[in-house]
Amino acid sequence: MRGSTASVEDGDLTERRTSIRRTSESPESNNEPKRSDYGFHSFRDFTWHQFTGTMSTGSLAVVLFQTPYKFPGLVTAGKVIFIIDLVFFAILCVCTALRFYIHPKLIVKSVYDSHQSHDEPFYLGAFGVSTALILQNMSLYGIPATGPWLVKTCEVLFWIYFACVLLAAVLQYQTLFVTRNFDLDSMTPAWLLPIYPLLVTGSMAAIIVQHQPHASASPIWICGVTAQGLGWMVTILMYGMWAIRLLTSEVPAPPMRPSMYVAVGPTAYTVTAIMALGSSASKGLPDPFLGEPPQAAARTLYVVAVVTGTFLWLFAFWFFALTTVLVALHGKQLTPNYTWWSFIFPNAGLTLATIQMGKAYDSPAVNYLCSVMTAALFLGWLFVSASLLNAVRKGRLG
Repeated sequence: MRGSTASVEDGDLTERRTSIRRTSESPESNNEPKRSDYGFHSFRDFTWHQFTGTMSTGSLAVVLFQTPYKFPGLVTAGKVIFIIDLVFFAILCVCTALRFYIHPKLIVKSVYDSHQSHDEPFYLGAFGVSTALILQNMSLYGIPATGPWLVKTCEVLFWIYFACVLLAAVLQYQTLFVTRNFDLDSMTPAWLLPIYPLLVTGSMAAIIVQHQPHASASPIWICGVTAQGLGWMVTILMYGMWAIRLLTSEVPAPPMRPSMYVAVGPTAYTVTAIMALGSSASKGLPDPFLGEPPQAAARTLYVVAVVTGTFLWLFAFWFFALTTVLVALHGKQLTPNYTWWSFIFPNAGLTLATIQMGKAYDSPAVNYLCSVMTAALFLGWLFVSASLLNAVRKGRLG
């Protein structure tokens, strides 16, 4: 009996070992997640970083609408890009909401974290900028095709947006100042992102007031001027720290170097806002303004805006040229990651600033340059989108 019992036990042990071996060799082993393991756990990876993609897509749609020399179908192409942006933004919002629903603790961590290695809170600004660009495209593409109801909608959404981003800028920088001791050696252009939503408020206001009655246009115009002023002054402080960081430490590693284009955006969008607000001053200034009709002051104000924008434009281009050289020096070391969207959004701002220059000086040469920049931006968007989608498909996104 003992022999037969031992034989049975040996047989059972051999069968269990065989079963374990088969399990380890099967596609659904512990070394590879089961099909059901994908999905909910992967929502943890949807961070505020992803909204840099909607920033870039929305800014491209704005450029396509405003570029000076249009061919048949260009506005339609802009509408298609805008629709893609809306779909992209909606998907990211749903995935982010699911991420917070599944991992509630990440809600606080995504907007506040005391560790310097965790940079996600900076990218909350990307969500705000994406929203601003959607509002701009609604006004550019939507109002001519709809009716007065969208004019009022844009007005209401503008004030909601401004209240939210102003509150976010105050609270976020207060949190960063109080809870973190930053090392300038670790500074990246992402430190500029919390103020970015205010930096695009001026250009958004200039677009929205074009369709508003004067009673509602004037407060929006004044708000755009003040918001742009706050954004620009905070940017000047950050520019000083960024210059010190570049002088006293190494530039970012080659894979992350495209993020240096972020420094182009604040100046470029400020130039765009100043000149666009100047051109719409006749509709934005109160009536009367300093005891005179607004039209008289608007002409003088536009001259000042053009000169100021011209004064700043080359500064934005300098950042663009400097970053381009630094990126090109180690171009072979670039690997697809979310910083690649920096090739698009900040340079879209430079394109929009150049478009305003072409309008102000009525220069065919500058307008042709704008067309070249628009084409390069569109091709760049296609390349970056394809590269990042391919990297996601292969699981190699940095």
